[in-house]
Amino acid sequence: MTLNMVAGPPKISRKVAKKSKKNWRKNIDITAVEDALEEQRFEERIGGSFATKESKDFFVLDTGGETEEGTKKKKKKNKEIKPFKCFSLLEGLPGVPDPAPQRDRIKTADERMNPVVKKKKQLLESQGFVSQKDKVAKLNREKHLLAKKATELDRKTRRRTEFDFDLWGEENNQGAVAENKEKKGVDNSWIEKETKVHTDTWTSKHRPKEGLKRNQKSKTLLPAVEVPHPGQSYNPALADHQDILWKAAMVEIDKEKEQLRIERLTTGMFPKKSDAPNEETYFKEMAVGIPELGGEQPEDSDEDSHEKEGEKGEEGEEEKEKVDGATPFKPKTRKQKRNQVRRDKIQRINKGLKMEKLKEEGIFTLKSIKKEMNAREEETKARQKRKAEREIEKLKNPAQLSNYKYEPQEIEIKLSDELTGNLRNLKPEGSILEDRYKSMQRRNIVETRIKHHAKKAKVKIVDKKSHKMGFEDELRRQKNTRAQKARSRAKAARIKARKGVL
Repeated sequence: MTLNMVAGPPKISRKVAKKSKKNWRKNIDITAVEDALEEQRFEERIGGSFATKESKDFFVLDTGGETEEGTKKKKKKNKEIKPFKCFSLLEGLPGVPDPAPQRDRIKTADERMNPVVKKKKQLLESQGFVSQKDKVAKLNREKHLLAKKATELDRKTRRRTEFDFDLWGEENNQGAVAENKEKKGVDNSWIEKETKVHTDTWTSKHRPKEGLKRNQKSKTLLPAVEVPHPGQSYNPALADHQDILWKAAMVEIDKEKEQLRIERLTTGMFPKKSDAPNEETYFKEMAVGIPELGGEQPEDSDEDSHEKEGEKGEEGEEEKEKVDGATPFKPKTRKQKRNQVRRDKIQRINKGLKMEKLKEEGIFTLKSIKKEMNAREEETKARQKRKAEREIEKLKNPAQLSNYKYEPQEIEIKLSDELTGNLRNLKPEGSILEDRYKSMQRRNIVETRIKHHAKKAKVKIVDKKSHKMGFEDELRRQKNTRAQKARSRAKAARIKARKGVL
């Protein structure tokens, strides 16, 4: 048994249905069409169809013959550098037309412009009218060309000519050199503000306006490490040691005065328990001047009251007479009104003449005016000088950065009997940590703080429903009733005591 294998498309049966497109594709032989298309593609690859070409495309008429120059040119042509094969593929196949001659590209501003607008712009330019935008663009192009021409030599050489920095120095030196370059280098005035902000933002160099105004310094003239007082030495001089002892004593005296002041304004303002006012003293004070309640009668009170009543009566009669004897209101006549207007006019004229006279006389007082102006200027300068001194003095003290004032550190001293004279037997005073922390507070680096103690919430006692025995409410009610009766008895006793006093 032999296997017959035939190359090519399968044999199509003649008795097949051809009424649908599916059967057309399936049961129709298209080998002739495919062969023709393949032949056409081959002709395009080799430069096009021979039938459509002319004779001059196949043959060249040689009229010069063979010469030495011709052979040399041919040799030179063979030696020419040919493009790479990978690049030749991008140029397309020879003889094949470009399938898409019009490719997508970004049109220029001139091409995108509306024809009507373009025509109008050309008409205005012919008449001599140029827009501000075109003027700025032209000026920017000229500046760019000038800058490009100025840096042409630098761009050609690309070599450093100024060595004004340390090659192996730190980055700070490089930054300083960069800043100097910006100052000495290319003029960036033609770059718009928005462009600079955009560039600085994306290069992490942009600083907002408020950031430029902000002062990063701590605004203080105090040094980071202050030199201690000579009297705090382990072996101080007598004068220095007495001086530091006196300063420490004055600090303690001020503390004691402040404590006494607080005590005087709080505890001292109120009487003692034995001298505290009670109901009896309150009643006596309220009953002063009332004889019916047994109060004390002040001396000469009756005579004063009678005198006051007499004075009031006389004043009332005088006011009544004035009201009764007042002249009735009479309107002004025309003559009176004309006279009033005339007087006002004369008064205004006299006032103007007086002012003019004072101005004329002011010429003779120029020396005194100049002297007064000089005095004012000197006073202003002195005031400004005092203000500057106050500002400098203010920088030597800590500023209040929080709700609490700065409390200075206690002076670290040794008493006379504690001095040893050598470092071996010296006992340390104070804390380095506290000293550094207080120094930062003095230099306005850390604000003054105090330790806050959180208040504990009051615990509310509640009987749980699952643990109730049933009699808790009754006990609470009985307790409240007893407390109410006690308050009532105390109130009745106070009322009884008051009545006994009366």
